[in-house]
Formats: sequence, structure tokens, C-alpha cells
Amino acid sequence: MKFSKIRQIAKGWSSYIWIVKTRGTNKIRENHEDGKKNEFILKEVREKSPRKDLAEREGKMLTWANSVGVGPKVKEVNYIENYVLMEYIHGEKLFDWILNERFDKEVTREEFWRFLKRLYAQGILLDSINLSHNQLEGGKNILVSARFDKKTQTTEYYPTIIDFEKATIKNPGQTRNIGQIESMFFYNPNNIVSKKSREKLNAII
Repeated sequence: MKFSKIRQIAKGWSSYIWIVKTRGTNKIRENHEDGKKNEFILKEVREKSPRKDLAEREGKMLTWANSVGVGPKVKEVNYIENYVLMEYIHGEKLFDWILNERFDKEVTREEFWRFLKRLYAQGILLDSINLSHNQLEGGKNILVSARFDKKTQTTEYYPTIIDFEKATIKNPGQTRNIGQIESMFFYNPNNIVSKKSREKLNAII
């Protein structure tokens, strides 16, 4: 797939992450869901990174997660140029979402509860294929997307698990996805995410 880099949105220890737009079409293709330009996320290895298997690891693990409907959809894995091209998820990191005052004012208990059930479902799906993400607990590898439902006149919040570079395949029963999710939201009394989650769900749990 031919593409042009638009801007860099992150720089990790071993990779760069870019927003890119496809090239080679006369008309700008639009996303039918929200009218945005046809953009993708490019994750490529850093020149000085000692880890040169980014495409192999991220591509393999994300493709495996995609097989059960989890994670951004893989568009291309290039082993020669060492990059992974994937769906662009328009959202904010879960940690930032929960710490924003909009979470307190605009997100209802019921909406948050439904969000958590969706996230749990994704953790269970990853467990079903023995894929352990290994980096869920901090809340920085989960994106939150908001969608307004015209029929119900409510806003629904959807999780997307990202960054599978350090994911591993475990033996059955040894994955840690649900454990990390539960620890982040409920079991760590000193964690701000857990504190705010308990406050939000007080009327339900």
C-alpha cells in the first residue's frame, strides 16, 4: 500500500508511530462512519533500536488478536521495511479519559459499566486464543472511542486494545488479560483509575 506520512504522534523505545494517508487515488476516500479522510497508523522500527523484529512481533500478535475481533485491524505487515500498517482508531487513552473532568461530568454509571463489559469481553477473547497482552494495567494501551447513538440519544464508549509488540502466547490458563484489567479498575486501592472507577460504579456494584 502506498502512503504519505502526515505527522508523528508517538515515539517509543523501539518504534515511531505515524498517522499516514494512502496515495495513488484521484479522489480522497472518506470513512463512511465519520467522514474522516482515509488515514491509517504506521508503526515502524527506530533506526537505533536494538530490536529489529518489530514487524514480525507486532504483526504476528496483532493479526492473531484480529482473528477474534480485538485490536486495530492490520492493513499491511512489511518485513523488509520493518513496519506494520493498521487501522486508525480515533480515541483517547483510557488513563487520560478517566482523569479528564469530562469523565466525572458526562459519563454516566451505566455508560461506564457497559464500557467495562466490552473491555472484559475483549480480554476474554484474548484469553480464548492464549494471547497475553502483558501491558494493560497502566491504561495507556487501551483507546476509548465515543459514539453518539441517535436512536437512544446516548453516548456509548468503546475500548480498543493497542500495542501488541510485547504480547506473548501462553499456555492455556496462563494469560493475564482479565487479571490486569481487574487490578487496574478495582483491586489496587492506590491507583487513581481504580479510585475513580469505584466512585463511578458505587451505585451498581
